[in-house]
Amino acid sequence: MEEFRERLERENLERLWKLEALDHLYSESQDHPALFERLWIKPLTAEGLTLDSALNLIVESHFRPN
Repeated sequence: MEEFRERLERENLERLWKLEALDHLYSESQDHPALFERLWIKPLTAEGLTLDSALNLIVESHFRPN
């Protein structure tokens, strides 16, 4: 039971981190939309990613930085 509770807590924390990353990305895209598109979106879509895939990759990079 304890292992299950720890797993749920870990998954909840991961969701919160993703929401925080999304909030940061949303703020950046709203404050500086042209810069956000030029630095983040265009390089990824130029490599063949869809907009949705590019955004998912950006969120993941904020969630799990190197």
